[in-house]
Amino acid sequence: MAFVAVHARLAAAASSASPPLRSAASCTRLRALSTVTGTRLSIRHQQRRRWRRPRRAAAIAASLDLNEDNVRLAIDEAKAEASLRQVDLAELDGPFVKLRLKGKFWHTRATVLARIGNYLKNRIPEILEVEIEDEKQLDDSPAAF
Repeated sequence: MAFVAVHARLAAAASSASPPLRSAASCTRLRALSTVTGTRLSIRHQQRRRWRRPRRAAAIAASLDLNEDNVRLAIDEAKAEASLRQVDLAELDGPFVKLRLKGKFWHTRATVLARIGNYLKNRIPEILEVEIEDEKQLDDSPAAF
């Protein structure tokens, strides 16, 4: 019954003398929303649209050749992107990269190693394995720092 009354109000409002700025269908939908729920729904909708972040295009980085300078460059890029300052190159032995982890991390050290490893393998496809310099560096306990 309430829906019929709202629909009758909308029909009366749509036949007003002022020309609509939008199409009749969109104007009717907006009036329906504001009539049924007050203006709260349209305000929420506006806030959601206002705070929506624009999508950024992913930067396509060219793959690098496997040498010590390029590995250091890729590690620096990964550190800047993920704000990881405590990751360093320990050794480069052919297609095997050994990393050194120091300090505390937000995530577990195994997760940090896996993420850096994935980044390096994507950036330099010739890398076969990313390892840790010493297994003790994967210890997340407070006594290890």
